[in-house]
Amino acid sequence: MAVTNDQNMKSKKVFLILAFFSQFSCGISGVYAQDQRIADSLKLVLNQKATLHDSTVKSVLFNIILKTTNPDEILQYGDLLLSKVNPNESIRYKATVLNMQGVAYRMKGNIKQSLEKLFASAEIAVAENHHRLQEETYLEIAGTYAAGDDMKNALLFEKKALKIIRTYAADEQLALATLNLGYSYYQLNYLDSAEILYNEAAPLFKKLKMNIGIAYTLGNKALVYWKKDQREQAVKDLLASIDMLEPLGDLYGMTDYHNKLGEIYLELESPGEAIFHSEKALKMALEQGLKEQVRDALSLLSKLHTIQGNFQKALKMQTEYIIYKDSIQNNELTKKIADLRTEFEVGLKEKEIVVLEERQARKNVYIACAIVLLALSIVSMLYFRQRFLNTRLIASNQKLAHDDQVKSLMNQQETRALQSMVEGRDQERKRLAKDLHNHFGSLLATIKVNVNGIEEQAISNHGVLTSLIDQACTDMRNISHALNMGISDDFGLIPALRELTNHLNEGGSIKVDFDANMGQYPISSEDEILIYRIVQELVSNVLKHAQATKLTVSLMYYAEENALNIMVEDDGKGMHPGDENSKDAGIGISSMREMLHKKDGEIHFDSHPGRGTTVSIDLPVTPLNPTEL
Repeated sequence: MAVTNDQNMKSKKVFLILAFFSQFSCGISGVYAQDQRIADSLKLVLNQKATLHDSTVKSVLFNIILKTTNPDEILQYGDLLLSKVNPNESIRYKATVLNMQGVAYRMKGNIKQSLEKLFASAEIAVAENHHRLQEETYLEIAGTYAAGDDMKNALLFEKKALKIIRTYAADEQLALATLNLGYSYYQLNYLDSAEILYNEAAPLFKKLKMNIGIAYTLGNKALVYWKKDQREQAVKDLLASIDMLEPLGDLYGMTDYHNKLGEIYLELESPGEAIFHSEKALKMALEQGLKEQVRDALSLLSKLHTIQGNFQKALKMQTEYIIYKDSIQNNELTKKIADLRTEFEVGLKEKEIVVLEERQARKNVYIACAIVLLALSIVSMLYFRQRFLNTRLIASNQKLAHDDQVKSLMNQQETRALQSMVEGRDQERKRLAKDLHNHFGSLLATIKVNVNGIEEQAISNHGVLTSLIDQACTDMRNISHALNMGISDDFGLIPALRELTNHLNEGGSIKVDFDANMGQYPISSEDEILIYRIVQELVSNVLKHAQATKLTVSLMYYAEENALNIMVEDDGKGMHPGDENSKDAGIGISSMREMLHKKDGEIHFDSHPGRGTTVSIDLPVTPLNPTEL
């Protein structure tokens, strides 16, 4: 059996012939002797279930499922029967009901649910080694796959069914199975396999004297000849098949074969013969209401009249073809929409519950996160508050100790003359210390920074030169601070750092900004030396690694905490977070960390590739009162 063209072959047509043979093989491909009137009568009996034995109720339910033509009733009464079946009862109940429900879902267009039910039925049949049930279910699975245009899987299960049929079934079942499987091979263009199966089916139908089977085998085999370019043989066999179907009144098959003859004659360049058969197909299809055959015949006639130059008829046929095509598509779309709507309405409440549960779960997570963050915030606040209090207490104790020292000195019996002499000597020492520190010390520091900015490979004795400069800087700093008895406004850390940055600006390779806010009192010489070394190391790292064009150095003194913040920021190439802790970070960074650790200081790096680097250091310092100068 066939349709107008390969693209529009509908697998459901393959199984139409089975309805004709249902009198010979009840149950093949899911065809049962259905009668809605009997089903309605049985439903009335079921309403008296109060007076019925449980086994009778199950028998009535089973027969309703077999007789009803309504797929919804098959599903409804099937579920009711399955709920009553005991595990030790006949598998016929459960397997057959699942099989029928699979067919019902297929009728409703739900391929997925159909396959689930049918595979469950097949599993029972295989477990019980029930060949007849296996064969029936495999054929239904094939039909469901075919309904979903999955002909490869349909073919697979038809072959499974045929294998079982060969072991036990009668000739009529084997003939039907080979005919159907042959048509599936034809649809997949496995022409040799299709021809072999048709050759097997033909003698069986002749033996059984089933003329309709003989006719379909002959016609379908003719389609194979057509595909093999044996058009003359195909025409001959199709005409013979039509002659056999006519007395049987099978207009469906005749319509289909006439359409095929129209296509073959078109290929044989015989438009007159092609129009003759296409018009016959159109007439029969219109009489029977076969929309798909009407559509195919109109499409072919439109092409044929165009070839003959009869454009008015061609246009008419094309217009009617579009109308039928749209009608078929709209019907299919309407059915799909109806099925989707039903599935949506059934699952709507479940979906709402799932959404509400997910929303509640997210809400619980948010609440838990908020509680954790609040607890962390409180702990952090208490920690830093206690830390500030401890820092303030330490600074207060240090101040009291300094006050005690000053009072002790003031109580000493020193003469004014001695004090004046000491002051004169101190002034001279400060002057010498200032000259050494501000001029030569800053000059050496600048030289060191610039030398550190040179790659070590560029100078063979780079390490020796760096060591000598470090020693010179240390000696100069020690001499100047040994001469200096205090820190004045124009001598000390700030002037030294300012002179360092001025020298760097004069070099022109980088722009340096310096800013300092040191509060009311100066800090100890030891702290000044440490701060200067830290800034010097950070600036050296920027010149050596950062490839920066701008550098900012700032100092900020916090009197209440007796702490100093050092911030060095550049616009260089930056680095990945955590690189400052790697082995490649350098000895300078490690040494600086050790110095800060001894002073309970902290260092923080903020850097990203391409966005520069900011280094922030918090350092507790020891302030000096004016009386200590």
